[in-house]
Amino acid sequence: MQNSNSPIITFSSSCLPISKKLHNGLNHVLSKHSEIQGKKSIIVNFRDKSYSAENGGYHPVEIALSQVSDDHYSILYITDFSYCGNAYPELERDIDFDIGNSVVFSRYAGWQSIRLPTMTELYELWEGNFLSYMSMDAYDQIQVECN
Repeated sequence: MQNSNSPIITFSSSCLPISKKLHNGLNHVLSKHSEIQGKKSIIVNFRDKSYSAENGGYHPVEIALSQVSDDHYSILYITDFSYCGNAYPELERDIDFDIGNSVVFSRYAGWQSIRLPTMTELYELWEGNFLSYMSMDAYDQIQVECN
């Protein structure tokens, strides 16, 4: 592992305005996982174990990274899940920033081009909330998978 001040990985630029704060947050999480080094793909899952359809809470989030070279990665997708349905709620995709395919899914609008100004606004709103939740330690279960 590198020293605590240097990033574990670097990120490719994206069609979304992904902030350095998000990159730094991901590096902070990944710094605890030496097994990521040299892996072609990394998936980070953020969970609030108390989140439920009845009580709400912080939506689960999954972020997938793909290796471009050595310790340089691009973010493939960011998916936010929520419970949907009345009698038998199920955890479903609420917002999906599919950067790899240049599209965004939202439960209320379906699939749209990631390049629309409204998708940039949606992303900025989502990221601001996510970073706030991270800073509040709202996610009490963070898992990293790689291969």
